[in-house]
Amino acid sequence: MGKRAEVCDELLVPRVQPSLVRLQPFIQRHMSRIVAPWVAIAPAILFASGRASAPPERVQLTIATLHAAELTSSRAPGDTTDAPFFVVSIIGPNASSASILSDSAPRSIRRDEQLGARPLTQLSLTGGDSVQVLVSVLENSKMQAADNATIAATSAKTRAASTSEQLDQATRLVAPLVKQGANLLGAVSLLVTNEGGAVYWRRLDCVVSCRVLSGPATTALPATGGQPFASTVELSGNGGTYHLALRASRAP
Repeated sequence: MGKRAEVCDELLVPRVQPSLVRLQPFIQRHMSRIVAPWVAIAPAILFASGRASAPPERVQLTIATLHAAELTSSRAPGDTTDAPFFVVSIIGPNASSASILSDSAPRSIRRDEQLGARPLTQLSLTGGDSVQVLVSVLENSKMQAADNATIAATSAKTRAASTSEQLDQATRLVAPLVKQGANLLGAVSLLVTNEGGAVYWRRLDCVVSCRVLSGPATTALPATGGQPFASTVELSGNGGTYHLALRASRAP
């Protein structure tokens, strides 16, 4: 019975070779060296992958009103209306565009009247993006849809780094339209940024014939459905006086 019990014990409990016993500390030491770096960088990998997958933030820019306090002075006798329109240039990190704002509503306006609200553009910004939006307001009842191609061809490719560069961009952008008889009322530049998921309306700069009456808030834009940020500028080109009210809000 004693020998049979010893045989059973050997079958149930395998013997550990002395060589493996001697190697065990060596194996444990080197395994810890391999595992430790991965443990250290795992949170960073997870954080980076989470950041990369963050969806872009969308911002809706809107023209709230355009009020004519005084009409432009360049007009034919008996002409008591202006016909303002908008040229929008968008310069982002990966693309740029410029166009005349599509508008099916009447553009004719008399002194002390105003144009109602209309969408300006919607921006899409990923983390770290900054987008410059240049808004030029002109007046010309003879503006043609074909002028859009001319505007698109003069779109700037890089964001202006100074006021003088913004002025150069605005001048080159509207030059073909002014040459055809349009009156420039003024131009303003907006800068919108996405800073780690928080969206800011960072700047509102007068570029041509304007002054800021009220600037945007310095805090981040509220979530979708929150109160839009508002700003107002006065445009004074070609003898006119116009008040342009702009809005910015988070979009779904």
